[in-house]
Amino acid sequence: MNLMTIQFYDTPENLIAGTTLKDNQQTLNGNLALHTGEDATQVVENRRTLADALQVDVDQFVFANQTHSKKAYRVTVGDRGRGSLSTEDAVDDVDALYTYESDVVVGVFTADCVPVIFYDEDTGLIGAIHSGWKGTVQDIVSATFAQIKNENPDIYMGNIKAILGPSIAQKSFEVDKDVADQFKALGYADDFIQWDDKGQKYLVDNQATVAEQLKRVGVLENNITVSDQDTFEMVDGFSYRLDKTLGRHFNFITRKG
Repeated sequence: MNLMTIQFYDTPENLIAGTTLKDNQQTLNGNLALHTGEDATQVVENRRTLADALQVDVDQFVFANQTHSKKAYRVTVGDRGRGSLSTEDAVDDVDALYTYESDVVVGVFTADCVPVIFYDEDTGLIGAIHSGWKGTVQDIVSATFAQIKNENPDIYMGNIKAILGPSIAQKSFEVDKDVADQFKALGYADDFIQWDDKGQKYLVDNQATVAEQLKRVGVLENNITVSDQDTFEMVDGFSYRLDKTLGRHFNFITRKG
């Protein structure tokens, strides 16, 4: 039996959170993303393998058609199974999913972008955000939590825990001036941008910028776990920038009922 390679995170006992990793011993290297164009039957089979590992059914997953937007979507029990077998019924044009439901698995795909997995033990909130550089300069983190706060004004941001998964590191993320300028326009990312004389490029720390955005919406620094894993260099990392990989990490969280 094939076993999905998963990096699990330290969470309360009723939560399961993790990131699936690249494994060349697995079918399609462990890819779970249907939108990449790889054999859909094999991708769905990988999803079933992950479901078995998490002891859930595949129809408990909810997937999004990500577009590097700053849009978020609240998943309800009626959304269970959306996108699990086809992109056609996935939640369309959003890059963050969150829910208060138990026995639902929400997550986002990444291959260099920053994944943010978050939860609040008091309210039962769980969610995941896909913040590539386009999402970061649009501040999808702020947009997502503004929507959550609008729906639930009493939620206390100091209780939110956030885990940042593997992403491309600053030393590997070379960009031109137009992208660097968009980070600078945020007004607080200058410390996360360096000029590399050797490569004649700017180096941007997207993960540090996202962590700063989390702090700015009220998440306590001690409640933010950052990653030092560089998808550009990881043997078990999917990096679109490195090789235009079809594979994706799936960064997920679920709460047991």
